[in-house]
Amino acid sequence: MKNITKIALASVVALTLSACSSTKEPIVFDSFQANENDSFAKTTMRLAGSNKFMDSADGKSETRKVPGSSVMALGQLLMLDFTGAASTAINDSIIENEPLAKSAQFIVKVENVDQSVLTNPEGIIARASKKLDEIAAKKGLEIESERTTNTQRIINYKNKNQCENLLLVLSTCGQYLGLGRVSSYDQESKSAYVTFEASGKFVSLHLMSGYMGDDVYLYHPRKLNSGNWDYSRSVYAGSHIVIHKGKVHKFITGQTFDDGVDISELRYVFFEEWEKENKSEYNEKYYKNPKDKGKYLYDYHLKDMSFTELPLDTKL
Repeated sequence: MKNITKIALASVVALTLSACSSTKEPIVFDSFQANENDSFAKTTMRLAGSNKFMDSADGKSETRKVPGSSVMALGQLLMLDFTGAASTAINDSIIENEPLAKSAQFIVKVENVDQSVLTNPEGIIARASKKLDEIAAKKGLEIESERTTNTQRIINYKNKNQCENLLLVLSTCGQYLGLGRVSSYDQESKSAYVTFEASGKFVSLHLMSGYMGDDVYLYHPRKLNSGNWDYSRSVYAGSHIVIHKGKVHKFITGQTFDDGVDISELRYVFFEEWEKENKSEYNEKYYKNPKDKGKYLYDYHLKDMSFTELPLDTKL
């Protein structure tokens, strides 16, 4: 029993150390190179600080979700082998369970960065954040209000065209951006890559719809969910993707940048289900365009942030 306890404690410590090192310290490359047969998408996520994303033949497989990502599963794994193999199984599961895969991520390249600055990255992050603001401004999105919490920057935009389209279905035209972290650094090119979690997926996709710069990438998981006690929402991109320079890339083994498809071919579907009529105090306060009770399915158009309602039995 003592051996089992030791294995468990060692594994928890390994998990804690792994989490700290992966989220706080950037990966430093002498000279960044793509691995042989890695897709462009997987290579991008290495720049985002993770080598845990996996390619497949069709690009539809997720990062593997194996036992060990919870305390309960930890106990289950300990039953595999009392001589030490359980510890190996736990460590393998930690490696394969990737937090970056759970939400959309902007990856922004910042050039001419001295490596000594990595110990105080605030200036690098600010330069990356400014790039996202400049893309929004070129799209005609003017910041109406913003505030910063201890976890994210909350931005509301105003615009007479695209935002009005978005507000026909959603309550706000804005983004919730993580505060950002330097995820990797390439010594040879003196380039830093800053990652921001992007919760305002509709606006994020709109920003990338016509951006042809080489310095911004957007990772998007196959599916994102949100909601509260009144409604639930899901948005689907079909598979895990990376958007860069007007192209959509799947995690398909061996595919290069040239194999990406034009972003206009991306079908992005939005599903919404209201559990009850939108008459609560919460909804009256926050929702400009309330829905009746029921289910709704839309095609979302990245270029102008508009929606086309679809029959619920539409095959996707």
